[in-house]
Amino acid sequence: MAAEMKQSVVACLTVAAEDTMDLMTMDPGQHRSWRVALYYCYIDLSNVPDHVEFHRHLCKNLSLKGRIRVSSEGLNGVLTGQLVDLKQYEDKVLKQLLDLGTHQSQSNTIDLNIKYCFLREDLPILPQLFDKLICKETSSVICLFDNFHPAGTAASSTKENRNSRSKQNNRRVRRKKQRQEEKKHQSGKDVSEEQVTLVAELPRIQNAMMTLSPSQHLTTEEWNVKLQNADGENALLLDVRNVYESRVGHFSVSNVPTLLTNTRKYSDLPELLAENPNIKDKEEVFMYCTGGVRCERVSMMMQAMYPQTKVYQLKGGIQTYLQESDNKQMCLFKGKNFVFDPRRTDPVHRGETVGRCLICEAPHDDYDNGHAPSENKEARCNTCRMLVLVCNQCRSGYLCWGESEREDTKSYGADLEGNRSKETRPWLYCAIDRCVHEGAKPQPELLK
Repeated sequence: MAAEMKQSVVACLTVAAEDTMDLMTMDPGQHRSWRVALYYCYIDLSNVPDHVEFHRHLCKNLSLKGRIRVSSEGLNGVLTGQLVDLKQYEDKVLKQLLDLGTHQSQSNTIDLNIKYCFLREDLPILPQLFDKLICKETSSVICLFDNFHPAGTAASSTKENRNSRSKQNNRRVRRKKQRQEEKKHQSGKDVSEEQVTLVAELPRIQNAMMTLSPSQHLTTEEWNVKLQNADGENALLLDVRNVYESRVGHFSVSNVPTLLTNTRKYSDLPELLAENPNIKDKEEVFMYCTGGVRCERVSMMMQAMYPQTKVYQLKGGIQTYLQESDNKQMCLFKGKNFVFDPRRTDPVHRGETVGRCLICEAPHDDYDNGHAPSENKEARCNTCRMLVLVCNQCRSGYLCWGESEREDTKSYGADLEGNRSKETRPWLYCAIDRCVHEGAKPQPELLK
């Protein structure tokens, strides 16, 4: 009996090892059977714990891993797995949304906005897959107003919010100090009284926007046509993503300026958009994000802030736009699409390099310097830990967050002189020699 059990264990380990070897292949044919599924759905859920357990059980049965947020206002998830299994997941989730008390009477009113994204073929399969499933109850689909809790509305009692209150208080203190410093060193552009009022009214705006519908969605073709025909004086392209996302890729249209918000996190947007002078007098605003989930809420907030402005959002975000833009159709997006999964960037792009090395300003858009993101070799600021772009030549000359002097610098190539100095390397920050993001307000950038 013991011998049989030993043989069984050895057989299982052998199969597991063979499966792992298969996932380290660089064969494009194998890559195409796997996908990253990116989805969201804003829908009323009255029994959130039941939904959490449903997703955990379903993902376990289908061998899917990733992250899923489940809240009373809907779902937001990113999963990796084989395409056939992800398709089964989509079918079962759509059915479950009808069966577990969503109060929807027709299946065609539910849309997961699911995008099936390709793996990068320059990396093996395994490092591009999530290694575990995190499915949890949250206070919202995505946290736009984490920095603000309106009077009269209690913050959610979830563990996530309870643990973040002290951090929010610290952020408020830092923002106050930052405003005091900015008043001492104000540049030529003053914030108008109207915009100051908008910032003060953000709690009211948060409540008001929830009575509105998301702004009009534009398909890829509609997006291109409207942008190319837009009046540059009265129109604005708005990137609602974070600074490390837009640094490797963004939309660029010759006749319409692009506002890169340069935020560190999504919840920085309300205050930034309320006080930015480039938005106030625009007749049309075209906004975009990675997959669409962030624009759904920001577009509602923008309508509450600037009711006279016509707000559009890109349907399916950059991900759908790039998948639908083939060589026959003009592509207005330049660079790579940053993603929040083990790939770091989506493989669908046109070859342009938008990013620049922080040190030498040479074209560079690989945060991981040739490594798989799962290897944790990315360059980060030693204070705020934000991702920074440093080219292979400059990488060995600095110590990034999480590194030590004893690390082998050959992982990042030689320095500019072709040597590996044994002297102590300087610490790297998001502005080379200092951090400019920790505790500071975002500094938006207008591209014309």
